[in-house]
Amino acid sequence: MKNLININQNLFLKNLSIKNINQNYLNWFQDQEIKRNIINTNFFKLSDLKKYFLKEKKKKNTIFFGIFYKKKHIGNLKYEGIYKNSRKASFGILIGNKNYRGKEIGYKVINKSINFLIEKYRIKKFIISCKKNNYKALNLYKKLGFRIIKNLNNQVFLELDVFLSKVVIGTANFKNIYGIRKKIVKKNDIKNILNYARKINIKYIDTASNYGLSEKVLGNTIKNDFEIISKFSKIDFKLPSVKEQIESNLKKSLFRLKKKSLYGYLVHEANDLISSNGKKIVEALIHLKKRGKIKKIGVSIYTTTELNKILKIFKPDIIQVPINILNQQFIKKNYLRKIKKLGIEIHARSLFFQGLLLRDNYKFLPTKNKLRKKIEHLNYVCKKKSLPKLMLLIKFVAQISEINKIVLGIDSANQLKKIINANNSPELAVNFSRYSVKEKEILDPRLW
Repeated sequence: MKNLININQNLFLKNLSIKNINQNYLNWFQDQEIKRNIINTNFFKLSDLKKYFLKEKKKKNTIFFGIFYKKKHIGNLKYEGIYKNSRKASFGILIGNKNYRGKEIGYKVINKSINFLIEKYRIKKFIISCKKNNYKALNLYKKLGFRIIKNLNNQVFLELDVFLSKVVIGTANFKNIYGIRKKIVKKNDIKNILNYARKINIKYIDTASNYGLSEKVLGNTIKNDFEIISKFSKIDFKLPSVKEQIESNLKKSLFRLKKKSLYGYLVHEANDLISSNGKKIVEALIHLKKRGKIKKIGVSIYTTTELNKILKIFKPDIIQVPINILNQQFIKKNYLRKIKKLGIEIHARSLFFQGLLLRDNYKFLPTKNKLRKKIEHLNYVCKKKSLPKLMLLIKFVAQISEINKIVLGIDSANQLKKIINANNSPELAVNFSRYSVKEKEILDPRLW
């Protein structure tokens, strides 16, 4: 396997070769910190180290990376169990050169390489272990989204569930009437959802200033254990200052959420960005990002036409797009791949089409409604093929490797459990593209 992963201008990963197995590498094992924390350090001769490397290199489904900083070999990162649709891969990391420890290199190389392997091989889970008292490593893995699954003797085993790492709790209906179903999630259910999300290591929440009491409820319920993505409502261009409106909106959101900053802050109305005032919005967001109030800026869109226009204005950090088994417009013509290549984080929303794809939630629609007919046909196919519909909906979005985050509107903790169980079920041999719908009046809720 030939692999090269650029982390940044100076840092990169490439396949380790026999020429890298030298005295520099051997000297790492004399380091006291490595002796304390790495299990296999019994290398006293270069010939022993070369023998080990050649043995590991021959292993099937193994990638042995060297970590290089300005062409200098400073460490290794080895993955095992790497093949298409692998259910579980394990890895180990060693920053051998002590001058490069404590510089977040471990975080950067693991994060980038895991994303590379997810996209290339669609791996479901990653496993890592370390010694119980290796607190630096434990903190690093937890920061990356790993959670402890087992303690054995002096070892701690941690797991990263790729699907769970992508899940974002959608809060549009938290104490708020939202969407065509008008479903409200009550306070007790909200607490149960968030408690369960904590338990399974879900770290992200999506909200907006115009989701009624959603931000306020979150501020009174969560601590600092969730990253928040919020959106600001439509700009009134009749008022003198776009910048002041956006800053005021953010200030109010932060106050309601009881947060000092946000992971993401998105334009909710894409047409505002496409308008003649779009550049003013971008400038205001960039200013807030520089001040440290926002980590990432972006936009929520509905159509590929909006996407094309926005990319001519600026390159967002995040683009939130509707994706579900009926709405596959962003998958066609490789739109997702193009966005990904630009280094933009892709957040998929509307997985259940405002809940209409679940159970019989669509039955209030008129009998001859086009959307209702499409949903009924999907139900018929699922019944005929004995396919649980929730599993079909989840497996569809889970297999799209370009997606970074999946925003899920949740009514209860029990529903979240069912979604996770659906994802953990066996893979489906399904041609998802056959369920795709083209009609704009069906795909865009604004036209319903």
